[in-house]
Amino acid sequence: MARLLLAVILATALLLPASAGAHGRRPHHPHASSTTHRHASARRVAPAKLAGPDPVVLAVAVAERYWSAVPCGGQITVLAYSPLAPGLSPSTDGWVTFNSSLGPNDLEAPAGTYTQCTISLAAWRWPTRTAAEEDWNMFCLTVTHEMGHLLGHPHSLVPGSVMAPVFTDESNVPPICRATRLPRPQ
Repeated sequence: MARLLLAVILATALLLPASAGAHGRRPHHPHASSTTHRHASARRVAPAKLAGPDPVVLAVAVAERYWSAVPCGGQITVLAYSPLAPGLSPSTDGWVTFNSSLGPNDLEAPAGTYTQCTISLAAWRWPTRTAAEEDWNMFCLTVTHEMGHLLGHPHSLVPGSVMAPVFTDESNVPPICRATRLPRPQ
């Protein structure tokens, strides 16, 4: 059963297009799709050299399955392996930015009004694709957490919640992230 789930997730991730792109946005808060995923990286790797699915694309697909929803009308830009935005704490590993009916980055607005959605993942934590692969559980958790914000979910103090404001260990990693493994290069 686990292999079947993995095959479905990998097939979904491979079918999602990924293209380069970057948009400047104001940061929302520390931490914080389906037809268009834009992925910018500080270091470009020729697609022919990649052994398996991009961890960013796979993590987004896993997060969509976790939430059973696709935020922002499927239009999300994911910036990975990127420097921190100005004004953020150096310990910030991910954050979201978006426009809404109540203004930029306002989680009080209905999530259905979010546009120009971006998830940024800091290079200090995951400077390369390999780093994201090696730290898959936390990488997947962080993307799932940020997708939760784009669906309108605030931080939660419930123990083990994906929406906890801070992760100090892997206790918040959802089972779907643990069950999804990236193929290793041969």
